[in-house]
Amino acid sequence: MNLHELDQLLRNKTEIELLQQQNNQVINDLSKDSENERFFDMNQKMYRMPALFFFGEHDIYISKHNRFAPMLEHMHEFIELNYVYSGKCNQIIAGKEIQLCEGQVCVLDKDVPHSIAPLGEDDILINILLQRETISSLFLQRLSKKKSLIGEFLANSVLQHQHHNHFIIFESQHNENLQYILRRILIEYYSRQEDSMELVKAYLQIVFGELVRVLESEHNIHLNQQENNITSILNYMEEHYQHLSLQQLSNHFNYNSTYLSNKLKKVTGLTYTQLIANIKLNAAYSLVVNTNLPFEMIFKQVGYNSMSFFYKKFKTAYGATPQNIRNKQLRK
Repeated sequence: MNLHELDQLLRNKTEIELLQQQNNQVINDLSKDSENERFFDMNQKMYRMPALFFFGEHDIYISKHNRFAPMLEHMHEFIELNYVYSGKCNQIIAGKEIQLCEGQVCVLDKDVPHSIAPLGEDDILINILLQRETISSLFLQRLSKKKSLIGEFLANSVLQHQHHNHFIIFESQHNENLQYILRRILIEYYSRQEDSMELVKAYLQIVFGELVRVLESEHNIHLNQQENNITSILNYMEEHYQHLSLQQLSNHFNYNSTYLSNKLKKVTGLTYTQLIANIKLNAAYSLVVNTNLPFEMIFKQVGYNSMSFFYKKFKTAYGATPQNIRNKQLRK
């Protein structure tokens, strides 16, 4: 399949779309039993779509959203990535009216209520569904070579919130690399070749890398306006984390220490102590996978005073010892 064939496939009307165009009512296209497979959430007063229907053989599911009829408000048990291949898409997400234009991407966390207005003839919306474990893995793989507090904060801010009710829109319409890679993903997925899903996963790592770039650029502007120089503060913390105190950081940026502590907590969701701990662990992880330094040297270099404490924190954060992580990296 080439790009022209993909475009034809996506623009051709399916049987469901033809029926929806006739009666302007959404038609269930999941399965004969899908009414039993989804359930009505009495607390939220809407349908919740379970993961079990979409993730059987693979942990990634991609589909074109059916045009010409509205999708009623609903929620998912999984992460959803909306990509506007063509045209535009009007949605109500968590009570907010949103219009996505061609080339934009929206990532919805689990349990985000959303509805979709009828799509027109030229409006092609692609839904990429991902298990939470899959998206976390893809982000971690993308960031493992260069651990960054800012990168992780930006990339995962919407996906790690404990209430799981966030979404984020990426102004990605001018990112040509992203557009090309997303189309390659669709070609591989619909080609159904033997190694297609492996290539889809590989391409998705690039997608998330490009989205991190888009997000970082957008948030730098946003944060400079709304939260002043928070990115400068985080950068300074990453450069001086080994022996940096909150008071030293506050003095450097001419802030009251209590004010700065509250500011960091508000923007990142983490306390100063948690941020410093994350920076140290990120630095240690990078040294473990990218160097042959002895672990005793690594824990001292990143600012830990106790080897046992370092091992405990590292294993808690990454689910394995430094030696296991390094061995796994060497086997790749």
